Amino acid sequence: MRGVNRVVISGNVTGAIQEGRTNSGVPTCTFVLASDRYTKDSIVTAWVKINVYGKPLVDVCEPRLRKGRYVLVEGELMNRDGRTAELTEVRAKEVIFPTHEAEQESEGAGNGS
Repeated sequence: MRGVNRVVISGNVTGAIQEGRTNSGVPTCTFVLASDRYTKDSIVTAWVKINVYGKPLVDVCEPRLRKGRYVLVEGELMNRDGRTAELTEVRAKEVIFPTHEAEQESEGAGNGS
C-alpha cells in the first residue's frame, strides 16, 4: 500500500524570511509558522519550519511573506537528516495568502478600485 504524505497547515509567520539557494542554484525561502490549536482550557501553539523551493513559488512568497501574515501552506513532511522526527519540516508545494477585510481595504485603497 502506498503512503500519503500531505500536510495542510495555517498560521501566522513568526519572523524574518530567510532567502537562499540550494547548492544547485534553486531559489529557496524558509520561514516559521505559528499554528494555534484550541483546547478546552488553553491554546497550544505549534512552531513549524516551512521550506519553499523553486523560482515560481519563491517569487510569489518573497514579496508577500512578512511577520504576522496569516498564510495557508500545503506541502509534505520531510526530515532534513532523513532519520529523526526531531527535524521534521514542511516542504511547501503551495502557499495561499487569504486576505481579511481590513487587508483588502488597505490593498484596494489608492489603486483605483
